[in-house]
Amino acid sequence: MPEAGVFTAAEMVSIAIQLEQNGQAFYVKASERSQSEEVKRLLAFLAKEEQRHESVFRSLQPAESEHRPAEEYPGQKSGFVQALLEERLLPPEEVVERVLPSLKSDAEVLDFALNFEKDTILFYYEMRHLMGGAHREIMEDILEQEKTHVERLRRLCRACRRAEEE
Repeated sequence: MPEAGVFTAAEMVSIAIQLEQNGQAFYVKASERSQSEEVKRLLAFLAKEEQRHESVFRSLQPAESEHRPAEEYPGQKSGFVQALLEERLLPPEEVVERVLPSLKSDAEVLDFALNFEKDTILFYYEMRHLMGGAHREIMEDILEQEKTHVERLRRLCRACRRAEEE
């Protein structure tokens, strides 16, 4: 983890890999328990996307000696990133075992997934400044994909909530 309060690019990429693994584990298990074919399809699609993003991040893994980013004050970046990660960066098994059983409906599962994707986007925005050139373009592409995930989850979550109310 961070030394002197700042994450390196290598540490940020490792965290991104863990986030993608967590998302994949959650989406696979959540899709298995859903009763809705539409929800199952979206969650299975998102699991594949997480797997693909993990592979992309593995290819971006910089050398451990990567320089640390500039900060306006000591600990600025790592404090913000740490706050984002405290509730979300759990080992994949713990995400599934701790969170999924507490979600009682497809709407709750989708709402959790929606918040996870939003937090991931915030983390990737922070991570983006560490990347240069082609890597930064890859990060921009992943961010755009994550935004489409949020929109799809939001739409389906609304539909599930409406169906529950009927």
